[in-house]
Amino acid sequence: MRFPLASTFIVVFAALTAAGCILPDEMRQIEQDVAQMRRELNDVKQDQTDALGQLDLIEEQVAAVAEQPLAVSRDDFADLAVQVQQVARDLSNVDQRVADLSGRLQDVAEDATQAREYARTAPAGADGGGPADDDNGTDPASIVGGEMDYGGAQPDPKALYNTAYADYSKGNYALAISGFEEYQQKFPDKPNADNALYWVAECRFSQGDFGGAIRGFDDMLSRYSDSDKAASANLKKALAYLEQNDIQRAILQLRYVHGSYAGTDEARIARDKLASLGAPV
Repeated sequence: MRFPLASTFIVVFAALTAAGCILPDEMRQIEQDVAQMRRELNDVKQDQTDALGQLDLIEEQVAAVAEQPLAVSRDDFADLAVQVQQVARDLSNVDQRVADLSGRLQDVAEDATQAREYARTAPAGADGGGPADDDNGTDPASIVGGEMDYGGAQPDPKALYNTAYADYSKGNYALAISGFEEYQQKFPDKPNADNALYWVAECRFSQGDFGGAIRGFDDMLSRYSDSDKAASANLKKALAYLEQNDIQRAILQLRYVHGSYAGTDEARIARDKLASLGAPV
């Protein structure tokens, strides 16, 4: 997989450095957003490298099995199947994190461009009295030591979401759940509201709370049925059923994903999972 984010980083920095200039507080917020996403992207790249390295090891084991099939026990085959499933989950998670980062980075690029345009067209002296108000009349929330400091004001939606996602990336799942839930409650109509619910469920999956993850994905799908994460949510439901050893429900869910999202990565993974379970599509 190649990460399609470099060109968007270029757009952001072009907007940041263009003549005309952005207000200082806006500049700092955008720079914080970009720096945070750079760190998260590095984490994602490392996770991808680790998963692909594990896949290489599995391929070597499969090659060894092919050379001496009679010397391999049923338990060895089962162990290989488990390893393949884990790598598939890891790579699927990497895909989701890259897609999320790409969307967030595009938002930052648009914000930088809009701020630059405002600074260029605003009446003389308009940039001398401090930052422009955001849409709720308050200054954006600041980020201090990785935690939000709202100062009694309505939190800035982008800062709240990015902080929650940073907590998720670091494995701080309880903090991430709290942040994503707060985002969804305060900003249910924002573009990332469905993503927030999706990542709440992902956090619960990562915590081993597979029942909670299934309920979380169902909650997201019931509220945002047309979400661009619907396919991923349905696939992760199937994986959660597998983790619970509820094979029949997992098979039904995998068939649903394969039939409902034809041509997607999720449909391909669902097909492969069905094959590994010995179940027809």
